[in-house]
Amino acid sequence: MSFVPTSLSRNTGARLARATDRRALARFAALLFVVGAAACGGSGEGSIVPPQEIGTITIDTGSFTMERGSSVVLTATVFDIHHQKLDVPLAWSSTDEKAASFLPGGKLVAGDSGTTQIVASSLGKQSQPIEVRVVWLGPAKLSRVQWTPPNAATPGATVGDSVRVRVTNPAGLSVGNAKVAFAVTAGGGSVSPASAKTDPNGVAAVKWTMGPQKGVNSITATVLGQDDKPMTWVDSNGTKFSVTSYDALAPVDGDGQTAQILSALPVVPSVRLVDSLGKPRIGIPITFTATQGGRVALTVVSTASNGVASPGTWTLGDIPGQQTLIATVESAKLELKASATGTPIHYRPASGLIASGFVTCALDAAGFASCMGQEPQVGDGDTASKFTPTLTAGSIKFKSLSPSRVTSIPTHNCGVGTDNAVYCWGANSLVDTSGKSNSTKTPTKLGSDLVWSQVSPGGAHNCAITQDGVAYCWGVNSIGQLGIRSDTGIIFKPAPVYGDFRFMSIAAGATHTCALTLDRTALCWGNNNFGQLGDGGTVARLAPTLVGGGVTFQSIDVGDPWSCGLSTTGKAYCWGGLEGFGVATTPHLYTGTPTFTSLSVGSLHACALTGDGQAFCWGNNQFGQLGDSSVVSRSNPTAVAGGLRFTSIAAGVAHTCGITSDGSVACWGSNLAGELGDKNAAIRVIPRYVVLGVTP
Repeated sequence: MSFVPTSLSRNTGARLARATDRRALARFAALLFVVGAAACGGSGEGSIVPPQEIGTITIDTGSFTMERGSSVVLTATVFDIHHQKLDVPLAWSSTDEKAASFLPGGKLVAGDSGTTQIVASSLGKQSQPIEVRVVWLGPAKLSRVQWTPPNAATPGATVGDSVRVRVTNPAGLSVGNAKVAFAVTAGGGSVSPASAKTDPNGVAAVKWTMGPQKGVNSITATVLGQDDKPMTWVDSNGTKFSVTSYDALAPVDGDGQTAQILSALPVVPSVRLVDSLGKPRIGIPITFTATQGGRVALTVVSTASNGVASPGTWTLGDIPGQQTLIATVESAKLELKASATGTPIHYRPASGLIASGFVTCALDAAGFASCMGQEPQVGDGDTASKFTPTLTAGSIKFKSLSPSRVTSIPTHNCGVGTDNAVYCWGANSLVDTSGKSNSTKTPTKLGSDLVWSQVSPGGAHNCAITQDGVAYCWGVNSIGQLGIRSDTGIIFKPAPVYGDFRFMSIAAGATHTCALTLDRTALCWGNNNFGQLGDGGTVARLAPTLVGGGVTFQSIDVGDPWSCGLSTTGKAYCWGGLEGFGVATTPHLYTGTPTFTSLSVGSLHACALTGDGQAFCWGNNQFGQLGDSSVVSRSNPTAVAGGLRFTSIAAGVAHTCGITSDGSVACWGSNLAGELGDKNAAIRVIPRYVVLGVTP
């Protein structure tokens, strides 16, 4: 049992605590006497047992340093004169209560900077003192950071810029990991999160959404201590932010219209921007954003002399029902509504979905291939890009399709026909075994009597597997990508890969190739400048070389400077040039991810599906190809936004497509040449259905 010190205090609470200690010690001494008296015998033979005598008191810690505002509970060990441990009440004292003072129970609270001596005492004995030094390295000042109240603010809108504060110490240095609470003090509304820890620069930031009514909105920021109470010694603690909301934006034309999905609304929308006195604001950029896949002619337009701005034609998206055009400027927002009618006709192929270099292809129920995007990868013999799925020429029926996903050179596609022959089309298709033409605009049969089961196009080489599992490669072999123990010249006819291996699958990349043996061992060959062969080094290999790590894989796929595999336990591994990790010369396991059932590797990004059809992507995201609603690259698998479930997924050079659970195709990422099935060249950061038309 511990009590507060008997030394002088600066407040009534401390004096009361000392009085309590004195009374407790007196009661304890009296109790010892009574216990001794009770031991006397009734016949006069007994004697009074003397009370226990304290020998030593030792504080259980040595001298230490405390931060201002922090607290610690001190304890001490007491022995009697016979070195037996005693349980007695203690009184704690501090020689400088301005530096540190006690609360009941031996709790020492650090006050202002300084040094104090701490002593524990009981029944006339006291401990050797320890020194406690109080320092002030923590919060001393709270200040705003790069925040100016917006000129335009509408009720219910989120303040356009985050509210930021910085916490500094007495020396003006940033204080990290300080807790700052933000509270709404006027106007309603909300902040998110309600509290935040400062970063290494001493900055904490939150989003502020204003209340639903016009008028003054305010919030305060307060630095909290260990006890979640405001630090009273922090300068400007309780810093206030204020914004006055008003009807800064108003609709002029185009609100409340009705039209069929994917069509342009008849009235061009426009809005007016005014100041708090109702006067037009001129030359101010306003951003227009259409929802549900809709679009406007111009996304940013400055206001005219009357304060009016118009984005031009508003074309509705592909989802029936209410659609919205959102106008935003500073912290003001206005929504124009439109009703979209009709039913979209989704593209629903049967199988074989691939995403290649700026082209997307799939098979219909009969096995015919259709592609959309950049020519000549579409394969219809034309030169103009296609924005809807277009049949390839030749009426060839395919069992499977395979894409090339290379950024550095024009690409091509290949497939295995129902006749077990290999067909390729596009740039560097390499199906003319005479070497007269490396490219073709339509699917062209590879001259070979071999019976093929799989083909994989690379950058300027192709590899394929026969039905008995033998791998062959042909094309450019400048760095050993054909796996034939050579690195010179170009070979136009399929040549067997060295080693007498039997393979279950093969994947050709930009300048390297990987394959899985029948026992699911991974082998790679060719270029290894980024470690994409996974053998622990960066030296090119002219023949199949074992991938390190001892992992067995159910599938393998490759892109530009990297390779990935899905293990037999459903874990994703990649090696080579990895986003966020640099060069990995052996398989890198992505930990903390779900179990995957399928994997597709693009040029610089990859995607995988879980058993229930949820999609995850990682890698480069410059064009939104990860589908997570951003253009931020990800070093680890990240869930695709939108909530769709997929039965297959295909990662291309800079876009991704998948077949959803209802058989529809949805795509996202780059739309350079119509590979997303839309004439609008803007990137998409979340999946959108490929729509072929509309029924009223």
